Amino acid sequence: MAEFWEGVHVRGQQSIGVWETFDATFQVGPLTKAQHAIDVALILTHVTERDTQQDVFDDAIEFRNTNFNLLFDIVTRVPQLIDATLDDADPLNNDLDDVFGVDPDTQHGVMERSRRVISLWNRVNIKRAAMAPALPALTLGVTTVANLQTAVTNHPTLLQTVENERAEVSQKKSQLQTTSRRVDRNNKRWYAAWANFFAVGSPEHNALSQVDTEEGTTPPTALEIATLTQTVLSVAVAYVAGGGRRATSLVLLYQVVGVDADFGHATPVVLAGQTIGPFPAGATINIKTRATNSAGSTESAVQTITLT
Repeated sequence: MAEFWEGVHVRGQQSIGVWETFDATFQVGPLTKAQHAIDVALILTHVTERDTQQDVFDDAIEFRNTNFNLLFDIVTRVPQLIDATLDDADPLNNDLDDVFGVDPDTQHGVMERSRRVISLWNRVNIKRAAMAPALPALTLGVTTVANLQTAVTNHPTLLQTVENERAEVSQKKSQLQTTSRRVDRNNKRWYAAWANFFAVGSPEHNALSQVDTEEGTTPPTALEIATLTQTVLSVAVAYVAGGGRRATSLVLLYQVVGVDADFGHATPVVLAGQTIGPFPAGATINIKTRATNSAGSTESAVQTITLT
């Protein structure tokens, strides 16, 4: 399954392509094409950093697990070996029972049992050395109590390293998420601004077909005009409630018949209603709205009023 950043990155590249080809100087507020291109490229930098850190984290887990498995093997087998060497009346059997009473299946448990095994193992070796004739120190194959002590000493550092590297992975993931979200927002802001700035049917507007939209996103519903009312030489516009759902941008467009070739005048919609003008007496004005999101734009029916 694709990650969130992948679609955002592709769309960022597509947006930059259209931006560069048709109007490289176009800005969305303070956002320039150059700044957006830097952020889009930064996504891949963060992906590389995250993946590299994930490998470091995985290695830390592997080192920890290898040492854990060594501890588990030793502290499981050595008590059995000691049990086989002790007489039933030996007081060390009580300590051996304490060892068997600790479950070594967890990180905490294996460390606790290891400490008890080391204590018991050392006492067994002291007792063996005091025998006549003296017996050599007990070993598990070539493994000595000193080897177990080394593994126990190393384990807290290995545990801490795992947690340190886990935190680094979290930080790298957060960086990637933050940059991806910023690029995603700016992709959508640019799309809405471009769609509204350039007229429908223009080469610039048509170029938006090259930009992917989010899966599952559908174009917004139209924001229909309820009434147009003349107020002196201006026009009060009221809207039908509930329109423009899913829109990230709502714009009122108008055309003065006989003066404008198309709907070249645009102003943000005020859902509570707004007034445009003034216009010349006797002017006929065509008015509509455009609702836009990342999936496209939806225009309302055109309403016309002639001023008296």
